[in-house]
Amino acid sequence: MLDEMTNRYAEKEQRKTRMRSIILLSLIFHMTIAIVYLFLPLGPVAKTQDDALAFDLFKEADPLRERRLRPKPSLSEKRLDPNQKLAKDAEKKRVDAAKNERDEVIKLSEKIVIHDVEMNDAPLNDIVPDVMTDAKLKEAEASNLHRLISQPGQTDGIGLVTGRVRARGDGSGKYRGLSQGGGGDGLLEGGGRSGGNDPLGIINFLGGLDGPQDIVYCLDVSASMQAAGLNKLELALNATKDSVLMLGSEHTFNIVPFSTEADMMSEKLIPADGTNINRALLYLNRFTPERIQYNLGTNILGALNKGFDLEASVIVLITDGLPAKIKEANIETDPEKILEAVRVRNTNNTHIYVVALEIDLQRSPGAYLLTSLAYEHKGEVKAVGAKQLMELNK
Repeated sequence: MLDEMTNRYAEKEQRKTRMRSIILLSLIFHMTIAIVYLFLPLGPVAKTQDDALAFDLFKEADPLRERRLRPKPSLSEKRLDPNQKLAKDAEKKRVDAAKNERDEVIKLSEKIVIHDVEMNDAPLNDIVPDVMTDAKLKEAEASNLHRLISQPGQTDGIGLVTGRVRARGDGSGKYRGLSQGGGGDGLLEGGGRSGGNDPLGIINFLGGLDGPQDIVYCLDVSASMQAAGLNKLELALNATKDSVLMLGSEHTFNIVPFSTEADMMSEKLIPADGTNINRALLYLNRFTPERIQYNLGTNILGALNKGFDLEASVIVLITDGLPAKIKEANIETDPEKILEAVRVRNTNNTHIYVVALEIDLQRSPGAYLLTSLAYEHKGEVKAVGAKQLMELNK
């Protein structure tokens, strides 16, 4: 009986051993199949099976396609028909161009000019097409284009605009942009100061201020401004127009013409957009020598007070002399009282930029008032004497 039980137990252990061996062999077999399956290339196998999903674990990504550069269109010239009404259209185009003031610059191209080319001696007709003169422009009174056309200075320096050498201007507005180094005026995208038409320095002063500005132009339109031969009124009007044209849309402005009384173009400051800039140009065209010849008073304090009422951040004062009063009007003429009144009113820390026409800062009696207004209120004074006025009128 004992022997039989021992045999049964031994047989049971043998069956367990055989079962373990079979399971182990089965695991080894299946693992071998799995390893072979993983390391065999699947591409050829997938090609023979229509319903198989083919992929390559080690396939490299396609190279990036190179971007093709599109050539830019070449520059072209356009001659306008002299029979067209050019003044308004040309003025509008100039408004749009002045606000953006962009010039295309591709790269620095060091093309040295071997010799100078003097163009100032050329006849005017060789430089300015006949169709662009004021005589050919219809509605010329509404146009401010005649000062845009001027003869450039000599060509010298390094060309920076699309690899082409540009002639250096003389600061009279032939070229828009910045000048080449060495103090020149007018070479596009150079390293000096602007070559724009800014004889009174208004654009330069406003350009040195940070951030959006609220600008009020106080323009003297008394009778002395239309004195024959000096063209002070025309110079003041054109400088104001050029400054307004250069304002960006983030600025606001207003115009205050003054003689006995100080008026305003608008009841409030207005944005410097295309519509308001055109409005300002037409407004300034109202003031002609004939229309101001009977304006006898010069109410400087009244004009400044208008600027303070508008809470301007900058006041540009353009005048040709001392305050002057007439019997019918109460105009303050004492310089000290005017300066004290301005100190009291200027609670907004307004900059005052003064343009003094036909005034010698060393000898003219009106110089003290005008220089004090500028220097006491974070501004500057630009004096243009009689000799300089004669030069500007040539």
